[in-house]
Amino acid sequence: MNGRPDGVRSGETLGERLAYWEYRSAERAAMSLPESVGRRLFSLAGALAFHIAPGARRTVKSNLARVLGRDSDSQLVDAAAREAFRSYARYWYDTFRMRVIPPEEFLKRHGSIGLEHIERALEGGRGAVMALPHLGNWDVAGHWLHVLGHSMTAVAEELRPPRVFDLFLEHRRALGMGIVPLTDTRKVGQDLVRLLAKNQLIALVCDRDLKNRGVEVTMFGEKRRMPAGPALLSLATGSPLLPCATYDAEDGWSVLIGPPLEVERTGDRRKDVIALTQRLAEEFERAIAAAPTQWHMFQPAWDQEGAPGR
Repeated sequence: MNGRPDGVRSGETLGERLAYWEYRSAERAAMSLPESVGRRLFSLAGALAFHIAPGARRTVKSNLARVLGRDSDSQLVDAAAREAFRSYARYWYDTFRMRVIPPEEFLKRHGSIGLEHIERALEGGRGAVMALPHLGNWDVAGHWLHVLGHSMTAVAEELRPPRVFDLFLEHRRALGMGIVPLTDTRKVGQDLVRLLAKNQLIALVCDRDLKNRGVEVTMFGEKRRMPAGPALLSLATGSPLLPCATYDAEDGWSVLIGPPLEVERTGDRRKDVIALTQRLAEEFERAIAAAPTQWHMFQPAWDQEGAPGR
């Protein structure tokens, strides 16, 4: 025991303590309030965040300007960014709320296209690498796989403070997902290879280059970087790489699972990884274009200096 109230850990900043209480309060509110009240409350929080977070607002508008092909100060981009903030607030509400939705009701509200690609991959005995962007609600899709009886593991970046990361891990596990923390990249890779060898599903949300070790691809007509991990993992293990996208529906959610991505092998592993990652980027581009305001990209996706309207 450290003698601090409610698990407060030494070294936490005031901002980190506030982040902990924000996360914990949001989780409790979503799980306890009537759904109509909770949805309204989180929607208002998303609208408020648009107004009080100018840095995030500029970033989202810059990213959406790329997707929409408009200047970042256009009315269309402004309206899309407002909706993106509300959509992200809904993401948090839904990811917490689904823990108290009965499985039979949840399945009625969750649709899918392409489940046969997962089933076919599992029949092959090498698992599957499911790659998807920060679109819609990927946590809901992970819970959906669990309810269907599939084992799925995701990689999670570590959050600050550690108490928030602990809550996050507890939450994901309550949804039925395994978690591999993104700490030592080599160890993470080894863990994922072992899981695929056991015919497990791996889900990688991979439209951000967190470690700055990604490869250059083209999306929406501009160069950017994406993680090489999904392509490298697929090529190294022979596990199929399935492009996926999750979407919010009016009263539920849906997931689109595409057929395995393939490239002609050249014998040059780096070239093959770049080619396969570009194929994945093209799938992500189509998925994001179908619902731009559901793309929860709150970090610069491209060089901000080169963005439209700058």
